[in-house]
Amino acid sequence: MAKNMLCCKSGKKGRVRLLIKKVSLFIFFLGIAAILIYNLQIIPTLIPLAQAQATTNTTVAVQNVIRNCVRTGEYSDFIQLHYSEDGTVTSLETNTSRIALLTGDIIAATANALCGTDRLSVYIPAGNLSGGALFSGRGPDIQIQLAVSPKITCDIQHEFFESGINQTLHRILACVHTEVYTLIPAAPKKTVVTTEYCIAETVIVGRVPDAYTKINRFSDEIEESEIDDLYDFGATVE
Repeated sequence: MAKNMLCCKSGKKGRVRLLIKKVSLFIFFLGIAAILIYNLQIIPTLIPLAQAQATTNTTVAVQNVIRNCVRTGEYSDFIQLHYSEDGTVTSLETNTSRIALLTGDIIAATANALCGTDRLSVYIPAGNLSGGALFSGRGPDIQIQLAVSPKITCDIQHEFFESGINQTLHRILACVHTEVYTLIPAAPKKTVVTTEYCIAETVIVGRVPDAYTKINRFSDEIEESEIDDLYDFGATVE
């Protein structure tokens, strides 16, 4: 009788151990599967979505900062045009002190807006991680924290475009470069965001000639003797 009871107890213990081993093995493989799904499916899908939203949010924030910094600025505050005796523009002089002051204000204001105590975040619907269109935009939002590096730079660039007959469009651009880190678990990524904002522009008008010739070269194979792309406006051919 005692032997039968011992056999029953040992049999129960063996079944319990076997059940524990099976459960542990199942949990182990489940964990491996979850890690593989996270690394092979979720992270490759999550990174570009998070970086795209981080770029958009950062660009909007920086543009608002620049807009506030140059709210009262005009073209003449940054560039002074010099004219000849007949009224023709001869040169452009940059107000370097004003531009240096502006870049400093933009950098300081950007740092306060992006590197403050309130950490930026982006939200991505969980359905977007499926990779298909069926669940896109559905499900609860996944919050991803952003961290902005204090390394913020700002430089002023000039662009010149043809705006008509002997007319040039001059634009002054403020380019702000920021480094944004998307704090994805086990896969943080850095994104360099460049924000351009036109702070001033003007059209520099020169003397309009009595006649002019316009030549469009669409291919390097066109010979000089070919005049299909040559247009004379008011000019006489001798």
